[in-house]
Amino acid sequence: MIYNEKIISMNNDLLDHQHKELFEISKKLSLMNQYHVGTKELKIVLRELLIMINRHFSDEEAFMRKIEYPYINHHTRIHRKIILEIEEIIISEAKFVNIMTEKLNLVVQDFI
Repeated sequence: MIYNEKIISMNNDLLDHQHKELFEISKKLSLMNQYHVGTKELKIVLRELLIMINRHFSDEEAFMRKIEYPYINHHTRIHRKIILEIEEIIISEAKFVNIMTEKLNLVVQDFI
């Protein structure tokens, strides 16, 4: 995936920076899959991913409230669905690290 600032820019420095961070985590997951890293290293990145996604969604929802975004409820449900999807992948694919990293990478790239 090639980072394109125009595609993911929300004209909000904090959120745009978080998008870049999430993209970097996505790249890490992809590389981890290619190099077949161990579970211990993967857990560190998964924790980083979940923390960053939760922080980003919280900040994005605060921004949407501030600008009185009319579809905030729908967008918040999408955020919850993404988090649940990531958690489900982690739980269901924990034994198959390469499959899990591929699926997580797809989910993260879809919403960035």
